[in-house]
Amino acid sequence: MNALLIKNARILDPGQKIDRVGCMLIRDGRIAWWGGRDTYPAGSQFDVLEAEGLVVCPGFIDLHCHLREPGFEEKETIYTGTGAAAGGGFTIVCCMPNTRPPLDSVETIEMVKAKVQKGGVVRVLPIACITKGRQGKKLVDMESLARAGVAGFSDDGDPVRDDTVMRRALEMSKKLGLPIIDHCEDPVGGPPEGEVKMVARDLKLAEETGGWVHIAHVSVAG
Repeated sequence: MNALLIKNARILDPGQKIDRVGCMLIRDGRIAWWGGRDTYPAGSQFDVLEAEGLVVCPGFIDLHCHLREPGFEEKETIYTGTGAAAGGGFTIVCCMPNTRPPLDSVETIEMVKAKVQKGGVVRVLPIACITKGRQGKKLVDMESLARAGVAGFSDDGDPVRDDTVMRRALEMSKKLGLPIIDHCEDPVGGPPEGEVKMVARDLKLAEETGGWVHIAHVSVAG
């Protein structure tokens, strides 16, 4: 049996309102016990990691990462990207769909999930495209993609310029309970006005539809 006592770390879990210095026993990759400073469960055998001044907390979640696979493996792969995530304390990452081919179908989502199953180091939640091919014209089959397990929808790298398409996407987001993660940029307006204009439009559409919009890449005060 593999057991490790993490000794006198700061144990943080905001979800359970825990913030205290204590010890934690890890056995076979799971938390088996935890208690106060300089305590340990009687009768247990374990290695000890002195962790004074260090933090033990739930794994971080990256809501917006680029694993680049399929299509851009020279930049990143599911294996290298999830390995880097684990090294930084991230146990869940949400991968964006601007791959080649884009993640705009159940087939491409299942392909990513299979690659994660085979070579992923941490849990991966795929983000699907909002529109077919990220072209901003025709909505993907959002209901089928939701059933396939996507965590949200985004044409990341490109905005959805068509107001009607964005409205329909937000209406579906309300129905499915999944966010529209929007790349807010109007190339016609140029920075910074183009970003402010697009954010204002999407906030208005979200208010009118009751949809769930998440604004990515916020970079200007307006």
